[in-house]
Amino acid sequence: MTEQERKRFEDFERDLRNYPVKRMMFLSNMVKEEDRDYQHLGIAFREEEHRFDEVAVAKEWAATLPDMNY
Repeated sequence: MTEQERKRFEDFERDLRNYPVKRMMFLSNMVKEEDRDYQHLGIAFREEEHRFDEVAVAKEWAATLPDMNY
């Protein structure tokens, strides 16, 4: 590796370390094209893990409200 290549590498490495946005952009570009719709930074989205019963959640939340006597 030449001195110029080494300097470019160290500058790039420093940018990734110091700027989280650049690091995220670099990592997001590493995801395969066919996986871009389903993954973000290697994290798989499973729809069944994000389903919930809205009525049950509303009832659970309502049960925590204080009783109001007017």
